[in-house]
Amino acid sequence: MYQNKKFIFVCCGAGKLTSFMAAEGLRKGLKEIGIDMKKLKITHGMMHDIGRYEKDIDILVSSTNYKGNHSFPVFNGIAFVTGDEEGQKEVIQSVAELLKNQQK
Repeated sequence: MYQNKKFIFVCCGAGKLTSFMAAEGLRKGLKEIGIDMKKLKITHGMMHDIGRYEKDIDILVSSTNYKGNHSFPVFNGIAFVTGDEEGQKEVIQSVAELLKNQQK
């Protein structure tokens, strides 16, 4: 947890465009389905930043093929880069369900 908010870290290899696209798509999708964005901190960056934030991350979304083993759930967010709307909906829904279950 990050400053009393759920911390979602969205990463890619360079930490610029694809992680930004995925973070914005996730943010928009979660908001559209009614998730309280005031309870979330969504940040994007590079894969090597995972170690820096590891203690705070609640959910990781990677816009690259990432297979790291962590105590938090990891989602593949490549659909936000490729424009796969169905894949984006799946990631958004999975993250939303996890957030709702964590609030119980």
